Amino acid sequence: MNIKTLNKDQMIYGNKGNVWTNTAHIYQSGKGNLCGTPALATNWARIEGITEVGCPECLKRLEEEKIMKR
Repeated sequence: MNIKTLNKDQMIYGNKGNVWTNTAHIYQSGKGNLCGTPALATNWARIEGITEVGCPECLKRLEEEKIMKR
């Protein structure tokens, strides 16, 4: 999922491991990563200019949220 499709209160987040494995998370302001993984390290996904969210659990939770809002 491209970061351009995220809501205004969401952004990409990921440590170096997430950058290397293309598993960056969706971080939601006031909640943290949608999958529940703590956001404790430097946001290397943003620093490196990663544009695609790859965490399967974040993507699943985002889709569930969209369904619930319908």
